[in-house]
Amino acid sequence: MTNQVAFTHQDSSGYTVFSAGDAGAAHVMAHQMLDEDHIELGHQLLTEFLENHSGSGSDWVHLHFHMAIFELAIGDWDAAYKRFMTEIQPTATTTEDALTDAPALLWRLALMATEPVELPWDALRSTALGRMQRASEPFVELHNLLSLAGAGDIESIDQWLQTRPVNIPSQRERLVQKMAVALSACAAGSYTYAASVMHNVVPQLSQVGGSRAQNQLFRQLEQWCWDKADETTLPTRFTKAA
Repeated sequence: MTNQVAFTHQDSSGYTVFSAGDAGAAHVMAHQMLDEDHIELGHQLLTEFLENHSGSGSDWVHLHFHMAIFELAIGDWDAAYKRFMTEIQPTATTTEDALTDAPALLWRLALMATEPVELPWDALRSTALGRMQRASEPFVELHNLLSLAGAGDIESIDQWLQTRPVNIPSQRERLVQKMAVALSACAAGSYTYAASVMHNVVPQLSQVGGSRAQNQLFRQLEQWCWDKADETTLPTRFTKAA
């Protein structure tokens, strides 16, 4: 990386994205292309950048996350999956540099798969459980819960919910708690209830953090739950948890 000049850039939602150096410039470009719906051009430009640069750490993982988003948007699921396995999963299983990008991308792969596929959730679950032993920013905690839901670990989500204070003063933490209820229901197959909770929470979820590109996932997840919704009777624990 040669140019290390930093400047402030916000995406279309007003979220400030990292912008320092060459990687930051590529990151800003990726957000601009997504915001302006120039998917093919964004795919081309970020491909050229990644082919001519190398890096490591959370910022580098995040650029590959954006590249996978472009790949999914142009319909190349296989390329996005390969990118996850080669560029993101190794970091996610050995460090905490992919705590948000790894579960966010793996959920997108799950939602956009055209046929049943087994995805490597167990490794993300292990990393999330380890991180949840310490305090985290609400946005990170939300993604830890996404890892547990993807792995079908309802018990750990419910245990986390049981440790929450009765009256949480922070709006951001209250939103994460409500999403945890929805994710537990989703993992249990109670899609109607999960979708109804998400319907009330997702419009406010940008308060927890993240860019528009990152928060698109939760709208996709809500719609997926609606699509899978059935009329089964809800377990009592869900009707009381909201």
